[in-house]
Amino acid sequence: MTIAPTVHARRPKARRLAPMLPVVVMGLTACGSAGVSGSAAPVPSPSASPASASPQTSQVQPASGAETLQAALERWVTQILKEQYTEACLSGAPVLPAGQDAETLCKRPEVLASAKSLREAWAKPGVKLPPQGEVEVTGVTGVTAKGNEVTVPDTAVKLDGRTLRSLELIGATGDTGSFSLTFKMQKHEGAWYVQGFDLKL
Repeated sequence: MTIAPTVHARRPKARRLAPMLPVVVMGLTACGSAGVSGSAAPVPSPSASPASASPQTSQVQPASGAETLQAALERWVTQILKEQYTEACLSGAPVLPAGQDAETLCKRPEVLASAKSLREAWAKPGVKLPPQGEVEVTGVTGVTAKGNEVTVPDTAVKLDGRTLRSLELIGATGDTGSFSLTFKMQKHEGAWYVQGFDLKL
């Protein structure tokens, strides 16, 4: 799960988000390099590399990327919503830092926990989930590109017609103005992958 998010925590502002965030943060760091990135995600430049993840021969089949960053992110978010956490995590294997083994990383409990936390933040009552509800990346407004890397805000991703940001904030109280979730996309050998995500509180 290429989810090794960079978390910038300030002071708790949204009480209802508090229970979910610690788990996401922990998972993000683990997935982070593998990121929740569909290999995100749910979530997350790799800030921490597991000491136990050493180079080794893996039985994991090479993940296929997507032709566009929109398609890669839509697939990754859909996998998280379908509870295909391991698949989402492994999908980011091609953009893992050298020396990290995707299979080992994606088995870590904290990586799976972070992916589950992302799903809980998006799967709200009354919202249709895939395949009934469609996940779509609505353009690249607000997207920042840097070489083969691009960041996409959660406001650019919709589930069943609603942005992920609006779903994340359902039930939140207090000042949520500084809360944000962005996805890190990376292009590798002509294909796009979810490399991770950044969570700011």
